[in-house]
Parts: sequence; C-alpha cells; structure tokens
Amino acid sequence: MADCEIAEVALSERLRALGLMSGASAVGFAELGERAALPRAVVIAMAHSPEVFAPPEQMPTFDYYQEYLDFNTRLDEIAGTLAEVLAAEGHAVSVNPATLGDIDPGTLSAPFSHKMGATLAGLGWIGKSALLVTHGSSALPSLRAGPAVRLTSLLTDAPLATGPPTTASQCGDCTACEEACPAGAILGEEWYPGRPREELYDAFACRQTALRRAQAKGINQTICGICMTVCPRRR
Repeated sequence: MADCEIAEVALSERLRALGLMSGASAVGFAELGERAALPRAVVIAMAHSPEVFAPPEQMPTFDYYQEYLDFNTRLDEIAGTLAEVLAAEGHAVSVNPATLGDIDPGTLSAPFSHKMGATLAGLGWIGKSALLVTHGSSALPSLRAGPAVRLTSLLTDAPLATGPPTTASQCGDCTACEEACPAGAILGEEWYPGRPREELYDAFACRQTALRRAQAKGINQTICGICMTVCPRRR
C-alpha cells in the first residue's frame, strides 16, 4: 500500500473512531466528484432506538419525536467535532446540519443530500420510501436499523478512504412501506443511482400528511415514521 493510501486509511479510521466514540452508529466516507463544492463527504448516522416506535396508527410517538430532536443536536455536535479535526490539519471543510433549513419550497429538496452521500459511502440504498435503508455487515455491525436512522454530513477536501458506493436497491418485491403510507406517497418503484426522487415518491403528499398527523398530537414538526415502523429491515 502506497504512503498516500496509508494516510487516507489512517485519517478515515481516526475520524470513524472519534465519531463512534461520540455516539454515532456509523461513519462513512464518500467520493463526490463534482456533485458538491468539495470532493468528499463524511456521512454520520445514528440509529433510532426500537422503543420509540409503535404500531403504524400510533405514529409519530412523542418518544420518537424527542429522539428525533435529540439526534439532530447530537449529530450536529459530532459533525462539528470531526470538522474541527479536519480544519486543524489544514483541510477545507463545510458542515451540513442534520435538518437543513434551506429546503427549496418548489422541490422540497436540500442543496446537498445526506442520503446520496450515504449511498456513495456504502452505508445503504434508497428504499421505495425514498429513505436511506441501512444494512448491517461485518464492516458496519452497529448499523442494522433499516431506514430508522438520522443522518448528517460534512464536505471536505481531505484524502479519505471512500466507498465503495451502493449501486442497487435491495428492496425487491417488498411493498410494506407502500401499503402502509397514509398519504399514498410511495409509488412502489425501486431506486438506482441517479433516479429522480419524484419517480419514487410524492414529497408534497408525504409532507402534508406527516404535518397533519404530527399536529394532531401537538407535535409541530413534519414527522411521521410509519414507513420506518413497517420496514422489515428495521431490527
């Protein structure tokens, strides 16, 4: 292994160890090419506790809502910690918040997709629900939560041991999320890299229904969690 490859692995493993020690369930590294202003991403995932989920008709629960808020804060803190390490070594770095505030109202999309970064880092694939579906493996033993994860990411020019990216869906014939969606927003199509989100689900129908269901419980957030609850990949 060349010296530069050794340095990439060493830095990547140091960042991963620090992220896991700080509470992340997984830390992955993605080669972005020209998809963003900086060429690589560090993607951080936290897996939801099984206890915050309930039967679909009871979602979203207050436990899920509280963990959602807590994870957003903790993910931002972990990303900030890793960014400080990279900046101290002279690398350019830009942190993307766990919940991005600058969503385009015309498309309900963010400038950078944590989920796209996660697929490029090999953390999972995009499910029929348009959520990242994580998979457990020998490389990622702590990430066996299916779609029940929160994500954040940071962009950098640091040399990192990236990927390999996920290139295909593993949803197959499963229709659990499609059948359970109260908005009818999930179209039942399988993801592949570069496939437009609009071919997978209706973001506007999802948002409207999720907001209505959450507000009925006194939760002022656009959250639902039903597709996470019913996914057989969630353990």
